[in-house]
Amino acid sequence: MARSCNFDRQEKLILAMELFWQKGFAKTSISDLVGYLGINRFSLYNSFGDKQNLYRECLSFYLDNYSFGASDTLLHEKAGLAEIEAYLVRFVALQREQKYGCFMQNAVLEKSLDDEGVLQECQRLFCRLQASFTQVLQACQARGELLDHVQPHQIAAFLVLQLQGIRVLGKAGEYELLDNAFAVLQGYLGTLNTKV
Repeated sequence: MARSCNFDRQEKLILAMELFWQKGFAKTSISDLVGYLGINRFSLYNSFGDKQNLYRECLSFYLDNYSFGASDTLLHEKAGLAEIEAYLVRFVALQREQKYGCFMQNAVLEKSLDDEGVLQECQRLFCRLQASFTQVLQACQARGELLDHVQPHQIAAFLVLQLQGIRVLGKAGEYELLDNAFAVLQGYLGTLNTKV
């Protein structure tokens, strides 16, 4: 009969996510994980498989519980340019709080070239963000709030690109540069609004 684990699996998953986020995949050893999670090697392997599987599970958990939750404000049917701007304002402010950068962006840079599972999780995030922005922009256009010649799909891709730049500047601590660039982005979004 298999032994059941005597710990909260999700709690340990969150701890592993924090450690990978702080140190990255390569610099996090199994010994680090065992110490930080407070479980033995057998329990670690029995519950999560190897380090690679644990890392992938952490990324998936991060996406589903952090990244996607933050974009939910864009999903209600009356969302418009004001909600996109509010999302971006919160996103910029968050960069000052996350001293380790974005867990997903760190994963893109460290592991996406040699791990198909990590690449797929990163693509899932980018696709979801672009789809959310596109949905809002199309609804704005249908309500007459967005200029007719604007292509919502292209603007959505542009916004996803801007999010990545914002993350990089935030991780580098370049807050003045970030604020100046964000002011330009806000100005650009204002030019798309027919109600201004």
